[in-house]
Amino acid sequence: MEVIRTRVRTRGSALDNRRGLRCKAYCIREVGADGSQVNQYAPFYLWADSNAAAEFLWGGQGFDGIVRDFGRPQVHTWVPTALGVGRCGKSAVTHALLRTEMVDQAADLVTVAQALEAAVAARAQLPETHLAFAGVDPTTWQTIEFTTIAGLDRATVLNDATLYTVLHINEPDQQ
Repeated sequence: MEVIRTRVRTRGSALDNRRGLRCKAYCIREVGADGSQVNQYAPFYLWADSNAAAEFLWGGQGFDGIVRDFGRPQVHTWVPTALGVGRCGKSAVTHALLRTEMVDQAADLVTVAQALEAAVAARAQLPETHLAFAGVDPTTWQTIEFTTIAGLDRATVLNDATLYTVLHINEPDQQ
């Protein structure tokens, strides 16, 4: 994990001016920290422009270095449902929460989307929230809720969420 920490420390600012990137959170889990059973590097990208994401992934503008150094990881994508910007600044962010859930075959998709929107709106109002996002993967019918936060206050922890430590955040494309 020290390789990841060093890489983020020395290269994390490389995306500070990346056109089309709304936010990147450099997330990790480490065995024994915050109850984690595994070591994991799990960057989270929120793109404001799909063409910019494509340039990054296969246009030779960044992702090729990750592939060269670590191999090609699986990239999960979701269609955005809601985005809420909280009052907490990026410099105060310490953790991220990631919650995924399968959408029941009988569920009404409008109702699912409305519930995600309401959850994001509620989390964005919490003083410790930096960013709250929700989306749906229509290839697997899985939802995602992702929130960056300062600290681990009682209201921030989501049931069944995976907790990450955030090492750095890029926010070049504020909107």
